[in-house]
Amino acid sequence: MLERFIAITADFSIIIPFIYLLFKGKIPLTISDKLIYVYIVLTLIRNIASFVTMMLGVYNIYLYNWYNLLSFGIIAALYFQILNNLYFKMLVIAALILLIAIAFIDYRTLLNVRTTEFNRFSFNASGCFTILFILFFLYELIRKLQVKKLTEYPLFWFSSGALLYYSGTIFPYIFIQYTFNNLANRDLYWIIDAVLSIVLSVFLCFSIRHMKHQKTV
Repeated sequence: MLERFIAITADFSIIIPFIYLLFKGKIPLTISDKLIYVYIVLTLIRNIASFVTMMLGVYNIYLYNWYNLLSFGIIAALYFQILNNLYFKMLVIAALILLIAIAFIDYRTLLNVRTTEFNRFSFNASGCFTILFILFFLYELIRKLQVKKLTEYPLFWFSSGALLYYSGTIFPYIFIQYTFNNLANRDLYWIIDAVLSIVLSVFLCFSIRHMKHQKTV
């Protein structure tokens, strides 16, 4: 019962930052702010779609497989445009191409809407690449000291929340494919994901709160 409540709360926790952004009214969104907004909307769409399909008893794992690719594309674009480092930009492009290539090695999980398997490669790769992007961004942020107050910088909050989420879920996603039929382990993995999703939604709210014109680093 508690696990069910946490899972539903996690699915709909993304509504809070979405509504918060709507109530912010017309603010001068930067490109990075808009990409964070797109990330929130995409996550909301996935959560609603997965909840509805679950209630209808329809297969929905392929939604997570595609969401993983699309959300990584948004994150890659976010850090690509915010960091003025040529080598980092090349790394982002290479990572994006590589992720798409390895994801389609297991193409059945992407093209079969009735799949019952997570993509064997994309979750692990996207998690590692995302963590790498965030760590490099935070390193540059601290090294250049262009932001006077980190706690008032939207990308600091987004990056911190995303770092917690992807760091906490990368290992469960590595093992869930091989222990999916073990209900106890599977439920534990989903609880970890759900709790960290709620934490990410809280960090997104702080990110939205401080959205305004910012310089790139």
